[in-house]
Amino acid sequence: MELIASSTDGGHDYESDYSEGIRTSNDLYQFCKSAIHTPSLLGDGSGGLLTLSVSTTYASKVPKELCHSHYTALTVKNSLVDSVRELRDDGERPDVDVYDADVPLVAVIRGRRLDNGRRRDWRQRERNHHYEANFQAEEEDSLVADVDIYRCLHSGGSAHRRGYRKMSSEDSDDAVIHRAAMKESLAAGLLLQAGWDKLVNAARGDGKGAVLIDPMAGSATLPVEAALIACDMAPGLSRIASWRSGDGSRNPHRYPPAIRWKSFSDIETWDELLNDAKSRAMTGMKFAASSMGNGKNNVSIYCNEKNPGAAQLARSSIKNAGVTRIVSLSEGDCIDWNLEKDDGISCTIPSRTIFVSNPPWGKRLSQDIDDSWVNLREFIRREAPGCEVWVLSGNKDLTKILRMKKSKSMAIRTADEDLKWLQYHVFQKREVSV
Repeated sequence: MELIASSTDGGHDYESDYSEGIRTSNDLYQFCKSAIHTPSLLGDGSGGLLTLSVSTTYASKVPKELCHSHYTALTVKNSLVDSVRELRDDGERPDVDVYDADVPLVAVIRGRRLDNGRRRDWRQRERNHHYEANFQAEEEDSLVADVDIYRCLHSGGSAHRRGYRKMSSEDSDDAVIHRAAMKESLAAGLLLQAGWDKLVNAARGDGKGAVLIDPMAGSATLPVEAALIACDMAPGLSRIASWRSGDGSRNPHRYPPAIRWKSFSDIETWDELLNDAKSRAMTGMKFAASSMGNGKNNVSIYCNEKNPGAAQLARSSIKNAGVTRIVSLSEGDCIDWNLEKDDGISCTIPSRTIFVSNPPWGKRLSQDIDDSWVNLREFIRREAPGCEVWVLSGNKDLTKILRMKKSKSMAIRTADEDLKWLQYHVFQKREVSV
């Protein structure tokens, strides 16, 4: 997002001083009208007008007149629309487009209290109800808001989404991804922390390959993100490719709001960047899917899932992301998953294999959780000697079931949950001579 106006910025020549805060909807209306240069934002009397949308977000308690998100957004919109209409002889005004606006705006409202120097007499407050009413009125009078207006670079929803996951049941009978599933951006960050990108780069240099294994893949977010990293695929490319519109509307990912702004005049550079990203992805996929000559690809990603519904989602995500050439999915309990191929050759490559897992830890899944961790432990002991293992956990008691000493622990806060990304090194079993 790009900051275009702030009520706390004293460096601008506004018609009024808003450093003491905004109290009413009229204050907000006047602030937007004086602080935002609408001709460069939406257009003026000499050219076409851009569409807009306004949303609001709150950081703390704000004055009563500003506490309703819809009406506060409406106040900002009306201020800008009226400013444009006053500039035009024909009285035209910009249209609102809540789905794909040329100029999507976000108003960030932060409440604060002015210090009036009055001490709170809590004993008198408890004894006197009239004092309580007066006290609350004064508290409300001391409440003001600071407002920042941002212009969004894109309008296609949250940027962490890649587009390969099924988010709604429209136009398909496939299962839909759970709203609490791991975010794609988090999965990518965990893989980078685990050094997956470095392992792939090493494979590019020496041709010895890179392998990633996920025995409890769920909807395959970690395997798919690992594939995108291995192929050097820009996260937004799959989003552009997966866009579907029944009414023939513009693809907001191929043509984001930023390239429609009045100040943007270099569409050729944008097209070159897209073409370069596509070329890199094609080259990356060619490398990843190429054989090393021993029956293995330069990059191989193996995943497994026990739950049929999750496996269906995983298969759909792998296909939609276009990574079926390097990601293979098995179904069943990981305790029964043998990593040896039909020819007896193991899927793993010594010193070139990373195991990752996001096992159930009790927030959404509750059945047989202990058994799942026991099976994960036995799978790791059997299949991962000499390899590096990374496990995401939100329950330290369940983590103890692994009976392994962690090498590293990374704290993560996501969706109000405190998690740990744990690294383990599994040592080779030593042969004992008799």
